[in-house]
Amino acid sequence: MAEFTGAFPAPTWTPPAPEPFVPLRPLTLGQILAGAFRALRHNPGVVLVPAIVFSLAASLGGLAFGAFVVDPLAASIGSGYGSASLYAWVSGFGAGALGWLVIQALVIGSGVPQQAVAAVDVSHAVVGRRLTPRGFRRRTRGIRARTFAWTGLVVLAVVLGGTVGIAAIGLLEPTGPYAGLFTGFLVYPACAALVAWLGTKLAFVPSALAVERLRFGAALARSWRLTRKSFWRTFGIRLLAWGMIWIATMLVSVPVTLLVGWLASIVAGNGDLGDYLAVTRAGDIAAGVVSAVIAAIGLVVTTSVDALLYLDLRMRREGLDLELSRFMERRRPTTRIDPDEVDPFRPPADLASSRVPSSSTADAGSPWA
Repeated sequence: MAEFTGAFPAPTWTPPAPEPFVPLRPLTLGQILAGAFRALRHNPGVVLVPAIVFSLAASLGGLAFGAFVVDPLAASIGSGYGSASLYAWVSGFGAGALGWLVIQALVIGSGVPQQAVAAVDVSHAVVGRRLTPRGFRRRTRGIRARTFAWTGLVVLAVVLGGTVGIAAIGLLEPTGPYAGLFTGFLVYPACAALVAWLGTKLAFVPSALAVERLRFGAALARSWRLTRKSFWRTFGIRLLAWGMIWIATMLVSVPVTLLVGWLASIVAGNGDLGDYLAVTRAGDIAAGVVSAVIAAIGLVVTTSVDALLYLDLRMRREGLDLELSRFMERRRPTTRIDPDEVDPFRPPADLASSRVPSSSTADAGSPWA
């Protein structure tokens, strides 16, 4: 009987292949949600820091608008510039509604540049790459101005549209209680439906601006076409993600707010009103900062959902998954600039002329510049 002579190599342990960020095929709901949470862990230095900045800017902007616009407006009307009924309406409803409207506009606006950040990071993650902060700044060169301009337009549109709705309620409410009640039931659902429709149809404008580097008009048309016949799926997944994050944010921020109020009552327990107000305001600022950080985490998840939905629609409509698979077979292991590398996320041929070229001669021809 022949004995084993050791001709075969000894078995060795081979590490398993790394798990892909998301499968390179049309994504399911679970894969989109899992990919959004994975984006938070994959590259927090790139996606979380801008989210904290945008969230803090939205929170501070809302507080500043309330302190420097809403309160002086109510005070000026109460000091004799308007009638008693106008002052009662402004102090009872108009001022609060206007402040709430501006805060919501800023919150919605903070998601626009963050979606561009998430789209750039996710587009690299799906092909097995991880951007550094320096690489991210290089990749977003030339698209930041258009992204922030689109942010300003979104905030302005929400504020103007909401102000028209508030004014309509204010004009019809004095005519009678039933007119005001009917207007409220008519205006609120109409505004909500309009925001949902436009918000879904134009949801992928930041992704098109950042990933495909399209001009304004082309990015608007791109988002409109991608959501055609996919409106309800897109709207439902985005609504589900926002609902999950809203519930999680409430579960964390409400105990923090209550704890800050309890500590303020203990620290300022000497009965002095000035000390109590000072401690309460410091507690409000601390609670606002904590809430902004928590909101930033939610902002990363919701905008990553938008970025993955954008890629999913391109896979379903244009076969982007096949292009990404071919890119994975011949990709470079690093993210260094290679002018000869083919961009797998380039727009279709009919939109190629709408693409903004890189402003840097060093990045000319690079698909990732």
